[in-house]
Amino acid sequence: MKKQLPEKYYLDHFSEFIAHTRHHNMHLLCDEHFSVLERIDNLAENERCLMVRLLNRTSSFVAHTTLKYKEINNLPNALKVLRQQELITDVNLEKFEDWLSVITKPELMALCNVIEAVKLPSRTAKKSCWFEFAKRHLVFDDVVHHEVVEHYLYICVAPQFEYFLFLYFNRLERNLSQFSMRDLGVMKTHSKASGGSYFENRQFALCAYRYAKYYQRLQDSGIEQSAALANLLLREPIDADLGVQANYQKEKVFYKLACLLEKSHINLAMQLLEQCTSAKAQEKWVRLLYTQGEHECCKASLEAILNTPNDEHLLLFAKDFLLRKFAQKRTSILTDLLREHSHIIAIDEAYKGNTEQGMIAHYKRNGVCAWHTENHLWLALFSIVFWQELYESEHSMPCNEFERYPQMLKLNHFYDTLGAKIDEKLLLINSTNDFKSWLLKQATFYYGQQNALFNWNDKVLEQLLILAQYANVKKLTVLLKAMAKDFKNLKDGFPDLMVLERDSLRFEEIKAPGDSLRRNQLVSINQLSLCGFDVDIQRTSWQFDPNQSYAVVDLETTGGKKELDRITEIGIVRIEQGKIVAKWQSLVNPQRRIPKYITQLTGINNEMVAQAPVFSDIASQVNDFCDNTIFVAHNVNFDMGFLKHEFQRVGMLFSKPKLCTVQLARKYLPGHPSYSLGNLCNTLNIELNQHHRALDDAMAAAEILLLVNEQRRND
Repeated sequence: MKKQLPEKYYLDHFSEFIAHTRHHNMHLLCDEHFSVLERIDNLAENERCLMVRLLNRTSSFVAHTTLKYKEINNLPNALKVLRQQELITDVNLEKFEDWLSVITKPELMALCNVIEAVKLPSRTAKKSCWFEFAKRHLVFDDVVHHEVVEHYLYICVAPQFEYFLFLYFNRLERNLSQFSMRDLGVMKTHSKASGGSYFENRQFALCAYRYAKYYQRLQDSGIEQSAALANLLLREPIDADLGVQANYQKEKVFYKLACLLEKSHINLAMQLLEQCTSAKAQEKWVRLLYTQGEHECCKASLEAILNTPNDEHLLLFAKDFLLRKFAQKRTSILTDLLREHSHIIAIDEAYKGNTEQGMIAHYKRNGVCAWHTENHLWLALFSIVFWQELYESEHSMPCNEFERYPQMLKLNHFYDTLGAKIDEKLLLINSTNDFKSWLLKQATFYYGQQNALFNWNDKVLEQLLILAQYANVKKLTVLLKAMAKDFKNLKDGFPDLMVLERDSLRFEEIKAPGDSLRRNQLVSINQLSLCGFDVDIQRTSWQFDPNQSYAVVDLETTGGKKELDRITEIGIVRIEQGKIVAKWQSLVNPQRRIPKYITQLTGINNEMVAQAPVFSDIASQVNDFCDNTIFVAHNVNFDMGFLKHEFQRVGMLFSKPKLCTVQLARKYLPGHPSYSLGNLCNTLNIELNQHHRALDDAMAAAEILLLVNEQRRND
């Protein structure tokens, strides 16, 4: 049964939110903010309910016709009180342009009809066109009494409320909807929070808020608006001490502006980038220097980066750019590294789009174990090892229960802040006789707890325990320390596979034809290599593999909609090395009535499935029978879609590369008038005794696949 929120749930959420503000962020408020809080405090419950309802709207402008709240008595009087307290007002000249940007296109058109002697935009023109027209030609005094204007009210205290939200969430939020999602169980939250503040003082908070608003405005800004903002920001005196959060927001704004202006206002873009310290800003600065013909300055900047390396991504860029632009090298370091790995493994073309799974299947056939680990293995290891430091330290504990990402990682200050504790933890791990047992104990204690870096599941635990058992602990601790020092550059780009062969562990980045190596991948690969791990880049090619294993599947169902209907019978035929080696079939209790027309089609009735197993009873058998195969069916998306939904219902993931015998037959067995299973079997002389029974249809599809594969082998 769905959870129900109490009638005035939003009032409780507002009280909780304001209590937090008063307790932890009062030092960040000014007299104007105190006045707003006092006026809302002095409201009677009825008026406070309406005020909170309005504040939780997505816009500061609210249409009167949308004010429909059953729990609020005497709405006109409540509105009157809010007006008297100057909490709401009518749309005024100061807010006119902002209001124009939020009203509907029909409302804009109705307003513009008052304009004479100017040709109106086409009725089919986009809303943005009507908005620009209204902004240029409408005079507020001419429309102040227009019914569209009088249709709206303005929430005077919305900006102050938005500032309170910013202080709480450390990002721009429109309302308190996350509190509702928490209470409904839709959103997981942290059980522990410090309740602290993100900001040291009011100046830092106001600066951070101002830059966050600038960044938000840039999402819809044109070139001239962006240029005006850039000029405004560049005229401001440079303040080195804005606080960590404000500097972070400022960097975002300056970099975004530079990207918007680099083609139209190159000088402005360069000035903006000069004030940025991030690696991506420095890289763009160098690139723009080169495109502007400032080659000597560009070369000097590259050499300065190489002489004082402080970012692996930037260092790699500098090396590569210097070689390609100033040493006439034709290919990048990434391309060269990929070409150096000339050994290529051919895997079946059915794995296109899922190359890693193809490599895992290839290794399994050769007696080698492999897991698709990529980033989640290392993020899980990092999180579990440093759980106390990341989530329980007084310096790292989230300021509120909704904080999604540890601030120290976001700002790349984890080691700077907790270096001593991190070193102490790594020394403990190095002295541990059985790291696998220590890791399992740590994971068991925290299993399922909220974190932003990885999802808990048995698969990731299995992979972690393999890593702990076969990897050298000292190598792991060296890597963990590197991640702690520079999490920003080592949070992704890790190799696709972990491979275990003869008790030796290695990591492989898999590259299919046409794939390129990305810079973040090379950074992480280099770091793993520096730590002493065996890391390789494995290239692949596509071919038809006659030894590929297949699971040919057919389902009978209660209807054609996977979201609503259920499976009544499953038939699976397994093919290995070009031969049918096993068959599996079961009726399935769909836990609902089978329609009469389905019984007429399949012969399966309600009595036949009454004592059959439900899908959850046979899910593991189906999964095991299809293990390490390519999933094949006649109209494969139908069968795969139903099975995926059934597995989801029992909390399992079913993901396989797939082939469709309809598509394969059309390509390799052309010329038939119909490719339905029954008609195709007739023309190909394939035996099909009980059409629309799962195993018989699966056998027929398997025979078609074998014919297709024979043709593929000969092509």
